[in-house]
Parts: sequence; C-alpha cells; structure tokens
Amino acid sequence: MPGTSDANACAESASTQHVATTHTTSSTHADTRIPQSVEVDTWEASVHAATQAINQLHQYNHDTGQRGQSFTLPTTPGREATIPVWTSRTEWLRQLRHHITHTTTGQTALTTHSISIERLIAVATAHARFADSTTGRGVTASRQLIAHHAGVSLSVVNRARRVLKQLHMGVELERGRTLRTHEYMAAELHHGGQQHQAASVWALSSPKDVVESTPPRPQQISRPQRARTKRPLTRHRTPPQQRTPAATTTNPQADNADTLSPSTYVPSHNLSSRSTHQRAHARHNEPTPQPRPLHLQRAAATLIASSPALTKHRHIGHICDAIQAAGIDTTHWTGHDIAHTLDRDTRQRGWTWPTRDHINSPIALFRWRLTHINWTGPSPSQLRTTADATRRREQTARRTAIAHRNASQATPEQRNAALAEVRRILHRTPRHHRQTGQRLE
Repeated sequence: MPGTSDANACAESASTQHVATTHTTSSTHADTRIPQSVEVDTWEASVHAATQAINQLHQYNHDTGQRGQSFTLPTTPGREATIPVWTSRTEWLRQLRHHITHTTTGQTALTTHSISIERLIAVATAHARFADSTTGRGVTASRQLIAHHAGVSLSVVNRARRVLKQLHMGVELERGRTLRTHEYMAAELHHGGQQHQAASVWALSSPKDVVESTPPRPQQISRPQRARTKRPLTRHRTPPQQRTPAATTTNPQADNADTLSPSTYVPSHNLSSRSTHQRAHARHNEPTPQPRPLHLQRAAATLIASSPALTKHRHIGHICDAIQAAGIDTTHWTGHDIAHTLDRDTRQRGWTWPTRDHINSPIALFRWRLTHINWTGPSPSQLRTTADATRRREQTARRTAIAHRNASQATPEQRNAALAEVRRILHRTPRHHRQTGQRLE
C-alpha cells in the first residue's frame, strides 16, 4: 500500500503539473509565436501600400496647390491661362463700377438679375478681398463667408455672381460640390479635419474691352511750386571798384578782397530790389485760386449740420473738396440729399456711424464712404420733385374728369321730361298688347 500510495501520489502530482503547465503556456504565450515568412511578406506589403498611398495624397495636395485651412477643388489644367488677369484690386473695382453705371451692357445686367449697384459692389469687394492680389485668382471662399463680409443674403450673392459672369469680370473655374473619396482623404491629410464639401473656385478678370472703355484715373492736382529764377552768382556781386589811396588807407582789407568774404560791401538797395522782383515774378506765375461755387459750399454746410460725426472737423473746405472729388453734382444734390443717401447706405449694409469720440479722421471716413456710393442718378430731392409733379398732374386729371362728369349730367328739367316720356310709353304698352291679343283671337 505505501508503494502504491507513493506511486499514485507521484503519478497524480506529475499529471497535475503537466496539465497546469500546458494551460499556462497556451493562454499566456499564444501570440508570441514566430511569424512565418509569408505573413511577414504580407505585412510589409500592406505597410508599403499604405505608405505609397499617403505619399500620393501628399503629392496630390502639393500639385493642386492646397493652402489655408480648407481643401480647394483643383482646377482644370490650362483653364486659367485663357482668362485675363485683373489690373489690380482697386482698379478692378473701379472698372466694374464704371461698367455698370456708364455702359448699356452693365445696366442691362443689373436689370436682368434684379440687383442694385450698392449690393453688387459690396459682393464684388468681398470677392476681391479673398483674391490673389497679383492675378485676381484663387477666390475659394464659400457663399456664406462672402455674404457675411458683404452684409447681404445668399440670394444676393448668387445674383451678383451672375452679373460678374455676364460681364466676363468673374469666371467660375470649378463649381462647388461634394468631395470624392480620395479628395476627402487628401483634405483630412491637409488640415487634419473632416471636410465633405468644397466651395466654388473663382477668378476675377479685367477683360480688354472693359479696360479700354474705363477712363484713366484723374491725376491729383499738385500745388504749383513757387517759381525761382536761377541767376548767375556774379550778378549778386558789386562791380569792382577803383582803388583809391583814400580807400586803401581807410580800409586796408579792401585790397585783394574776395567777393564772397564777409567784408565785401554789397549795396542793400540792390538786394532789396532784386528780391522784390523775384517775389513779383513768383506771384505772377502762381495761379490765382478760384472760389468754390456757392451751391457746393451750401451743400457742405448743410451736410455738416446734419452729420454730428463731421462737426469734429470744422474746416468746411475739406468737406467741399471731398464732395467735389466724389463727382457729386451739388446743383442737383443738396446737403440733405447727401446725408440721407449716406444714412440709407449705412442701414442697407448693416453698419452704424461712429460717434465723434470714436473717430480720429472724419474726413478720411467721409471720403471712403462717398467712393462706395453711386452719385450719378437723380437725387432724392429730384425724385421728390418728380413725384410731386406726377401727383399734381394726377390730381388735375381727376378734377377734370369730375368736372366733365358733372357737366354731362342731366338737369332736373331734362330728367322730368325723360320720366314723363317713360310713363307715357309704359301707359300705352298694355292697351297695345290687348288690341294685338284680340286680333290674334
């Protein structure tokens, strides 16, 4: 029994130890087996393929010129080469304003797409803000961003873009759309975020016909310089005097004296006479300043009285110059008209006028605001005068119609005679019917 017991004990112990060891090894080190060569080759091929795909996406972003915080749709190769670049940001806006205000084509485009000049210029300015300053291309801002900067709705942005297309001053290179699979991955690789949509790509252009039809910018009139006549220096010197013994005795330094030395004697009457002639010559060449027109001064004075922000700058001449530089005809536009138009433009853009305490240069702001408004149309006072004249004509026509109607009405005698005739006819009608009925029987 002891041998059997020891044998059974050893056998049971060996069997239990073997089972435990096998279980531990299988559960703990199941993934530490040495991979086979086929699996290694497959893994390396997968890593190589993924690396190649990422490198291709990097190259795709580089080739398409991705920049900024969003992915831009790539344009068709060679498409931009057929579009003329713009002259500059300021000149492009000036060309657009002149084209829509002075040409039939521009005015027709505004009427066709039902958009005002102010809103079109606001949307165009927002486009120009995001364009490349050299070429006018690369406008990839979304419609929502354009509308936010222009202070208009999305429908106004759409109508303004149709006008730019019709005038060939804006070209849509690529229409905004949903990104494809490789573009979605390229966008995530570019900026690290998820992007499913991409905005349209636009290019702003200055066509040849628009550039040629736009008049050049007027040159700034510089103040004439005071004329100075260059004369030989020797003419300011006195002629050499004959030396006399008395002079030599009186002034020993007069012998061999230099004409530029302080001891040289120059008559004061010669200098005063010459300088007087020079001043007279300069005054003769300097143009006489012309007074500003009275209607311009009245418009400026009324505008200052109506605009508290301009009262900080008390020199009315600068206001007159700003109004005149904007091309406002003050024979038709009064100061109240200018102030009313500025307030209306401010409300349409969603802006507010700064107070006198928050504005440093009111004249500069006033000049900038005038350049963003079209002053070629009729003024509010002219429109009011036209409406009053139309209303007076309508009232006159209405009074004439009423007088004609009253004149055509019958008098009491005519009405009584007509009623008597009607009664007579009605009184005779039954007897006539009875006689006809008897004959028929």
